[in-house]
Amino acid sequence: MANDFSAQSFNNSTLVYYNSQPSFPGIFIEWERSGAQNVAFYKIQKSSNFEGTYTTLATVEFPANEGVDINGKPSDYYRIQEVDTNGNVLNTSSPMLGDELLVKSSLRYELEHLLNIPIYDEEVIFRRNRSVGSVAFPFWNSVPKPEVRISGPSNQGDRDPLIQLSETVPIYSTINTTYDPIIKNRDGYESQYTDGNNYPNGLMVKYDFMGNIYFIDENGDPVQIHSYDNVLVSYTIKMVTNDHMNSSLYMALQAINSQPGASKYQTVAAAPYFYDPALVFGAAYYILRSLLTSLTSRQRRLLIEDPDARIADDIRQSATMYKEEFEKMLEKLPIATYPGIRSVVVPEFNMPGGRSRFFRYIWNIGTGG
Repeated sequence: MANDFSAQSFNNSTLVYYNSQPSFPGIFIEWERSGAQNVAFYKIQKSSNFEGTYTTLATVEFPANEGVDINGKPSDYYRIQEVDTNGNVLNTSSPMLGDELLVKSSLRYELEHLLNIPIYDEEVIFRRNRSVGSVAFPFWNSVPKPEVRISGPSNQGDRDPLIQLSETVPIYSTINTTYDPIIKNRDGYESQYTDGNNYPNGLMVKYDFMGNIYFIDENGDPVQIHSYDNVLVSYTIKMVTNDHMNSSLYMALQAINSQPGASKYQTVAAAPYFYDPALVFGAAYYILRSLLTSLTSRQRRLLIEDPDARIADDIRQSATMYKEEFEKMLEKLPIATYPGIRSVVVPEFNMPGGRSRFFRYIWNIGTGG
């Protein structure tokens, strides 16, 4: 990987500011996973033009979906290619301008506490064949890494009754192997586990970070979880996705465009730098307003509910604060490009002919004569 690119979590990376290094302020890049299976890595590609030739800047292994181009400029364009284990390109994103990504980084800073919501020990809901399970919420974070645990044996508390599943190291038994278990079905057929291993070909786990969990053996083939085994998963999610940020920034821009006297810009990337605070405050307001609406769902509300049941009021107050700041910006932006006020002072009393000479003097200054 090139030295000018580092794949890292935004929460652990240095905040990016325009004024830290004007020529190369650094660009934080993030994208959403498509949910496709067998994704191996993502290609970060860069170009100096929207429709120019894109060269691969770096590759980021799945499930990571973010990185920082420390030599990036606001004028650079980026796109993401999703590649499978055979090297085939599954998806290619639309180009993203570095200037727009910087604005989004500022919005992430305002909303960072909504981007890492923990969920502990949620029980997996299995599909019919019990080789695939799902949980309630998509948009998982890759850091911290999800933990999937399956029920195991415990003799009067001599060990943790839950076994953590790995993506690389299989387990072979979730029962007490000191006994010789026999499985009987309703038709009277009996089968015996080999060496007490109820998963003789091993059991591992894979996940798509969109709420789906896949159980496989050491050969990569699907494995059915036994009916007596329970699976719990702990993970963290983003309550605000890239799509939410893009939509809210666009809505904030259109609110600015609707103001009489304001210059009209079709995209966030085309807006001038002094629009940034208004775009960020407006987008934060629209996101928090949308979040309040989503909390009418009890399942969604349980993610962030506190014992005092004050979270909705706190979010409402924050939304009001951003709205007030946004409205102040809406009043100022239409006159932000007005020329500065200047005055021409003419003496009230002059000697005969003096006023004419004064005007000729002012005229010559203005025309460079």
